[in-house]
Amino acid sequence: SRPGPPRFLCDPSLGGLARWLHAAGYEAFEEPDVLGYRLPDEAHRRGLVLLTTDAEALERRLVTSGELMVCWIPSALTMREQLALVMGDLGLSLREPRCMACGGVLAPREKEDVRPRIPPRTALWKDEYYVCEGCDRLFWRGTHWERIATTLTSAAEGA
Repeated sequence: SRPGPPRFLCDPSLGGLARWLHAAGYEAFEEPDVLGYRLPDEAHRRGLVLLTTDAEALERRLVTSGELMVCWIPSALTMREQLALVMGDLGLSLREPRCMACGGVLAPREKEDVRPRIPPRTALWKDEYYVCEGCDRLFWRGTHWERIATTLTSAAEGA
């Protein structure tokens, strides 16, 4: 197994969970072009933990032999419940957030360097900004982030 935090492959029904794992600071990938029955092989090849709603994945030889870690997610769970399940089952803690869109690393930027991209009203009250190294989106921790952080905290606490 690889050092560092776990990295995830989410089945196509768990795209929302992938974005929330990004917000919690984890790499999570969606591969919409990989057929469902191929996902365990793809996760194993890339050294990723498979997150799936497909209970049959648990019966695959890769999984029963212990070569591949799979976390089965009941499809009836809400997104927050899915996140709490993964974080609880794998003992994950919150890390520095990643871009919710692409999972890229968020790099701090000086306000002056990104000022042309900042909405004028936001510039009046926010001084800390981040740019995604993957997709170049601009981020700041405003009221939207506060709601996200509340959800992340409750999921990490298993509430």
